[in-house]
Amino acid sequence: MRQNKQAESTDRQTVRPLVQVSRGAQNAQTQADKTPWLSEAEEAKLDTMRDAQSEIRGVLDTVLRQFSAPIRYAFAYGSGVYKQSGYGASKPMVDLIFGVSHPDHWHALNIAQHRNHYSFMGTLGANAVSFVQDRMGAGVYYNPFIEINGVVVKYGVVSMSTLSSDLLNWDSLYLAGRMHKPTLTLRRDPLMRISKQVNLTHAVRAALLMLPKTFTTEELFVCIASLSFTGDIRMRIGGENPRKVQNIVEAQLPLFKSRYTSIIEGLPNLEYIGQNLLQQNMAPTERASMLRKMPNNFYDRLLKQGRKAGIRLPPGFGAERVNTERLVEVDNIGQIATKAVESIVAWPALTQSLKGVLSSGLTKSVSYMRAKNNKYRNN
Repeated sequence: MRQNKQAESTDRQTVRPLVQVSRGAQNAQTQADKTPWLSEAEEAKLDTMRDAQSEIRGVLDTVLRQFSAPIRYAFAYGSGVYKQSGYGASKPMVDLIFGVSHPDHWHALNIAQHRNHYSFMGTLGANAVSFVQDRMGAGVYYNPFIEINGVVVKYGVVSMSTLSSDLLNWDSLYLAGRMHKPTLTLRRDPLMRISKQVNLTHAVRAALLMLPKTFTTEELFVCIASLSFTGDIRMRIGGENPRKVQNIVEAQLPLFKSRYTSIIEGLPNLEYIGQNLLQQNMAPTERASMLRKMPNNFYDRLLKQGRKAGIRLPPGFGAERVNTERLVEVDNIGQIATKAVESIVAWPALTQSLKGVLSSGLTKSVSYMRAKNNKYRNN
């Protein structure tokens, strides 16, 4: 495959581990331990966020221990874990993702232990639940509004193969897009560490196609955070706060910087030219080379949207170099790239939302959508 052959060493880097430092030891911390390009205020805010992460992780670890079925990889995400600007002090539901090896076996064990977590689908058995999980939407099966140890959670179950493939290949961008934003890892898996880093690098490269030569770090992160919402029907019908992306980045900017600094510094066509200012190499050969490192699914969608825009792009694997150079030279490459992402996101996001009626039941589905609407209308 093109991507596997051409992946750079930068795609195999691992994010510099977060170093948790007490305030008393902060002065003794070496400069090498600090995240570059953070102001002193942002460093202080990042330390506070890391302290909060540690507390939340402790609480959620007790939640995970209530599941007898084996969870190979797990993370938490969303406003229940990371504060977003524009919301009040209400405590939102915590979103969790469980990566499992064998969903049918996992659901069989979990239904036996927690039948009350499931809608009527639980009565149909683990095979039916696993069928709905794999064949509809983005391959995730959610159980929402579950109270465990006093914490209200929505947990989604996904096979490790589906999760890894989405991170590497952008099959649906459903989970890969959520993992572009800050997430809190609860159970680690060595292979996921590599897949996560490749996914973040893909996100930066996609954003560069949509951005001008010079831009701020905040503009980069807004572009990255918006990828998974592009084409999501919930953004069109009021199921999500229209300022959700800006709210995420504004409140979590130090975490974004910590998450992406090593990737930004590792890309040869991107450099810092100021504290919060970036510049990319706009030479067509450089941008075309960058585009050829993107997932096949994104590249194929980009070709389709480019042809719709009237660009002459010959078919065939051998035309890849010519096609990428032609694409990056057009003025509206940003719009074409946005439409390519939209075409990846739209259908899985729609069918995943519709699947919620089966996995959650009608009552919980209506309650969930009402809660999402009220969360931002009342703040």
